[in-house]
Amino acid sequence: MNRYVIIGIVGVVSGLLCALADVPLAYSGEKGDPGSDNVSRIAPWWTKVPESHFTTAFWLSFLGQPGTYLTMWMLGELIGMKAPGLGLALKINTAIGCYTGLLFHADACTRPLVYRAVAGKVSEQDASAAVDAVGKHAQLPSVISAASLIFGTTVIVTWAIFAGALDVPVFMAFFNPIFATLILYFLKKRGFRIVGPLGMGFVLFALVLMTAGLRI
Repeated sequence: MNRYVIIGIVGVVSGLLCALADVPLAYSGEKGDPGSDNVSRIAPWWTKVPESHFTTAFWLSFLGQPGTYLTMWMLGELIGMKAPGLGLALKINTAIGCYTGLLFHADACTRPLVYRAVAGKVSEQDASAAVDAVGKHAQLPSVISAASLIFGTTVIVTWAIFAGALDVPVFMAFFNPIFATLILYFLKKRGFRIVGPLGMGFVLFALVLMTAGLRI
């Protein structure tokens, strides 16, 4: 067992933590809750659940994200052995995702806490304005985070697989956040309660790393 396989195992656990971190942000925990498609939008149940609901979401992501980024970095290292340009691109993309990813999640966890603090004390319009003000500076980093962690990773790793820069089966080109999002969206539309698609996408990337590591 080499370091790529070991980091891949870490990546699976880390990705699962990140996937679970999205659950408290999207679901109230009440029976029949269909879940929110936009965790930044004010939900009526924000004031009905305990504060720990959102604290849990933050710490799960805080603990999980480092392992997912390490997974991507190691994939970049492996890709760089055969395609230096692609490997460097993935490392740069990962670095961008590192400093924007946690900021995005922290913003999503902070908005409900701010709303809870002012709801009922000010008008709904003022409460909404307060929530928007908190997230003002996180808007651009959130867009960059999504572009990097969802699209950037998918494009680079898929390209590397088709180019032969990663020694894994071709079907693993589907092991990415976009494919995970499509599958989970399909399940949600059929009434299933789902976890975070980005976290599950990184679980799939970790499996790619483990497979490539086992073939070295």
